[in-house]
Amino acid sequence: MVQWEKINREVRETSFIRFILAVLLFLRLMPGPLITLPEKPGVTMTFVGDCTISTMEGSFKQGSFNWYTTNHEPTYFLEKVAPIFEDDDITVVNCETVLSDRKLPKRDKGTGTAYWFTGPASNAKIFSSSSVEVAGFANNHMNDYGKDGVSDTIDALEAEGITVAKDGVPVYVTKNGITVGILACQLWYGGAERTIYKALEEMTENSDYQVIYPHGGTENVYYIDEWRTAAFHNLIDRGADLIVGTHAHRLQPIERYKNGTIVYGLGNFCFGGNVRPQNRTAIYRCTIELGEGGEISFEDSVIPCYVYTGSSNNWQPCPVEESDPVYQKIMDYMNGDAETPE
Repeated sequence: MVQWEKINREVRETSFIRFILAVLLFLRLMPGPLITLPEKPGVTMTFVGDCTISTMEGSFKQGSFNWYTTNHEPTYFLEKVAPIFEDDDITVVNCETVLSDRKLPKRDKGTGTAYWFTGPASNAKIFSSSSVEVAGFANNHMNDYGKDGVSDTIDALEAEGITVAKDGVPVYVTKNGITVGILACQLWYGGAERTIYKALEEMTENSDYQVIYPHGGTENVYYIDEWRTAAFHNLIDRGADLIVGTHAHRLQPIERYKNGTIVYGLGNFCFGGNVRPQNRTAIYRCTIELGEGGEISFEDSVIPCYVYTGSSNNWQPCPVEESDPVYQKIMDYMNGDAETPE
């Protein structure tokens, strides 16, 4: 009798083990978990600097940016950074050119050195083909060809499904239950920030997170204009969460001020205005998450990049490898630990 009880117990134990193994195998073969836990809500945003996706006065001279557009697919220009753009919720660029298929007259810029940039409307596909969602259009080249140039550019970008952040007009993007307000604007002197106070107030009422994308300041320098620091502090004091500057054609460092973050400058990015521009740039990325009580948490990072690779501009920004000494130089500069990224 004892022997039979032992056998029965072993049979029951063996059957139970087989049952457990069968359940585990069933769960492994299932296409997904039986219970799907909700992901923590968040929005990842990517910002880059000046994108002049055109050529001086619309030239198609061999080797120029516009010439490349007729000899390469639109994806060529941002193909080395497109995987980064595709891996976020919102990518924001500064569209610093006119896009038009019309032969428009140049705006009079008076005496002295001046530049006019334009390219065909189809150049907007450079953005749309590489997962750019928002184009800031508030800079000193938006009026190179007058009001018609402005309207043609907006039409070209919107035809590609790109949200255009016009000068001083907030736009809103909602992802994963979080609404981000983005305000592109031009700021050229201390006190000019007061002109966007009302728009910023509107954004704080209509969004969870407020971004200012200002264009202005001294060109071609690594130092920060004192008036810009004061202006940006004023904007954060009035509700801005993040400020990402453009125009200097140079990288400029990051500052943490109270509960806000200021990226003073991202330099050139995809830049058709010069065959040998200063060759340091970066992608700025941040992720915001919404807590259970509605509070916003924030983390960010910098991805060092070259504006071009090779001996001259191939119109193709490219991330810097971490093993490259330039990588750490850019990181040190952006974090305020070096005077230049050179």
